[in-house]
Amino acid sequence: MINKDRMLAITDGIVAIAATIMVLELAVPEEVTAAAIAERWPILVAYIISFTQIFLAWHEHHDSVANAELINHRIFLLNCLWLLFITLMPFATGIIGNDPYNPAAVLIYIGVLFMEQLTISIESRAIVKLNKCIVRDGQVIKFIRIITLAGYAIAAICAIFAPISGLFVTLALTLCNIVLICLYDRKLNVHVE
Repeated sequence: MINKDRMLAITDGIVAIAATIMVLELAVPEEVTAAAIAERWPILVAYIISFTQIFLAWHEHHDSVANAELINHRIFLLNCLWLLFITLMPFATGIIGNDPYNPAAVLIYIGVLFMEQLTISIESRAIVKLNKCIVRDGQVIKFIRIITLAGYAIAAICAIFAPISGLFVTLALTLCNIVLICLYDRKLNVHVE
């Protein structure tokens, strides 16, 4: 078995570093004008999406691991794979900054987001299974995961035909995830009180 606290410590550190270095992908315009900043809107949108998605995934990771007493090597390896995709976020975000109208660039970006979400979902399920955790409103969590993964598939299809539309679908999906998670947390808090 793996020490849960050590896994959490390295995970939290890597997530914090990935979220922090992502800002380095935002090139400062030579002239600080509204037009110069507006010209860089795709990288700003990608940055906001990436930053938000990192912490939405971290939230899910935190909830999953908080209920776990046991962490085996499979979960540890899934956690490492999830962290791989978290650390690829700055790179994928930078690709959007270089060429936001290129279908391949947007597909790579969406692919990293998809794989990050897929791996955290698999890891969370493995934690529940190993620890025989009772997940309150498991159907709601499953619904959020399905919406998220299907949304990335739709974003990827859109990106093939109109790359910027793929970015907008990803932004809409991120906003949808925030609302769904807030509603889920609110529902749980109502049951606790």
